[in-house]
Amino acid sequence: MKITDYIEQIEQQRKEQEFIYHNVALKFGLSDTAMWVLYNVYASHDVITQQELCRQCFFAKQTVNTAITSLSQNGYVELEVIPGTRNQKKILLTEKGTALAEVTIAPLIEAESRAYSALSREELETYLEMTTRLTVSLREETEKLQGENL
Repeated sequence: MKITDYIEQIEQQRKEQEFIYHNVALKFGLSDTAMWVLYNVYASHDVITQQELCRQCFFAKQTVNTAITSLSQNGYVELEVIPGTRNQKKILLTEKGTALAEVTIAPLIEAESRAYSALSREELETYLEMTTRLTVSLREETEKLQGENL
């Protein structure tokens, strides 16, 4: 098999996983971004800000802001200024948001745990190691493209 065949198959799997999560968001009546905001705020054990969400989810700031605004307008999250910062706000689930997360995000996290449990610890470690190496290599190779005239 040629390297392009591997790339095609790996990308197909990655896209299918994104589609699976997209369908979950649809089932919950949420946009993809709103679901990931809710997921990360619910699953976080620390204070989470819009900037942190952008870093965790690899979404543009405006994309995250739009999702947070929607969730806020629907009463699921509220923003609280972090003392000592210029304008950083932590994102907090309201009672309504916690109730929503408990019937949407909690079952999703459980489904992920069951799915990943189908693999052995060794398989998970190998998968994580290979994915990390591929991500680092892909980042390095694509950064080289930035200086070229395409």
